[in-house]
Amino acid sequence: MKIKFEEMRHPEIGELIKKNGMVIIPIGACEEHGRHLPVNTDTEIAYRAAIDAADKVKKEIPIAVLPAVWFGYTVSVLKNWPGVITVDPKVLIDLLCDICKSLIDMGINKILFVNGHGGNPGVLDVVAKIVGDKYKVFPGVTGVFGMWDRKFIKENRKSAEGGIGHACEVETSLMMYLTGLADMSVADDTDIMKSDLRNCPVDFASEKKKRLYLSTWYLEDSIYGGAGDPTDASKEFGEAIHKMTVDGLADVIKEFYEVQVKLEKRKLSRECQKF
Repeated sequence: MKIKFEEMRHPEIGELIKKNGMVIIPIGACEEHGRHLPVNTDTEIAYRAAIDAADKVKKEIPIAVLPAVWFGYTVSVLKNWPGVITVDPKVLIDLLCDICKSLIDMGINKILFVNGHGGNPGVLDVVAKIVGDKYKVFPGVTGVFGMWDRKFIKENRKSAEGGIGHACEVETSLMMYLTGLADMSVADDTDIMKSDLRNCPVDFASEKKKRLYLSTWYLEDSIYGGAGDPTDASKEFGEAIHKMTVDGLADVIKEFYEVQVKLEKRKLSRECQKF
C-alpha cells in the first residue's frame, strides 16, 4: 500500500480506513535558517523522518503520511531576516483542528503529529486537547527532537557548547544528508550561542537541567539568523541522526497504534461518562 496520502486514490484511502489505519501529519515551518540553509529546513527534517518511519512499519501497521504542513508559528524576531512566513497560533490551531476533523469525518481516528519546529509544541498540545474534547479522538504529538539521544550527540559532536540550536551543527548535518541544499561556503561560527544560564541552557546537548524557559532569540544576539555553529557539520553525522530519528519514531508509531487499538475497545467503569 502507498504511504503518501496525496498519491492515494479514494478507494485506496477507503482500504486504509477499513484496515483501521492511522495517519501521520508532519509539521514544520517556513523560516530563515541562517545564510546557509533553506527556509524549509524544519519541514524537510520532519517530513522525511515521517516518511521513512512509516515505510519501516508499513508491514505491521496500515499507515499513511499527509503532505507536510509547511507553515508554523515563528516568533517575530526571525523576521529580521527574509524568509519567514508565520501563522498566528489561534489560526494555526484552527487549521490543524480542521485537518483532524476532515480525517475523523472520513473514518480515520488514529492521528499522530510529527513536529520539526521549536515554535510548534505548545500549539500542538492545545490541538490534541481540543480534538479530544470535541470528537473523542485523541491525536498523539511527537517531534524529531525527542528522538535524538543527547549522549550520542554529545559524544559525536564537533562544535563547542553553544553550537547546537538553530541552523546549527545538527540541522546542517541533517540537511546535508537529506537534501544537499546546505551552502557551506557561507556557513561560519558567528552565531554560536553565548548565553550561559544555570537554569536555561540553550544548547540541545548541554548537561545542565532546563528548569526555566526563556526565548533563545531573547537571550542571543544573532547576526545572520542562526543560533549555533554549523561549520563542523557533516553528511555522516546527519545520516546517523536521521537514522536515530527514524528508529525512535518507528517505535513511537508502534506504541501509539497499539494503545489506540487497545483503548478503543475498553469499557469505562466510572459512573459519569458525560465528558
